[in-house]
Amino acid sequence: MKTNLIAAAVFAAGLALGAGASFAKGDCVTKAANATSSTEDSAKWFVMETMVQAVSWGLWPGFVANSKVEGYTVKNEKYSCKPEGAGVFCRGSASFCKN
Repeated sequence: MKTNLIAAAVFAAGLALGAGASFAKGDCVTKAANATSSTEDSAKWFVMETMVQAVSWGLWPGFVANSKVEGYTVKNEKYSCKPEGAGVFCRGSASFCKN
């Protein structure tokens, strides 16, 4: 039983860190996310930030620094936004293709 718990924890940690998620040049992956913020532009940025994290946490620091996804071409970027409370809620999706 203890071995199964340890194996499950190691597997979950590997998934969380993106283990096994390697991309070759030309490979694409589509991600989607939602976010709420005070403005539409800000909500869209947070949606993209979340999608970048889903592609690879290693890309996140660079995206936060310059809003670019180094080593990837972002295609088919789509957003749907609407007012929600005092802010704006956005859903978005995009494809990330390895350069």
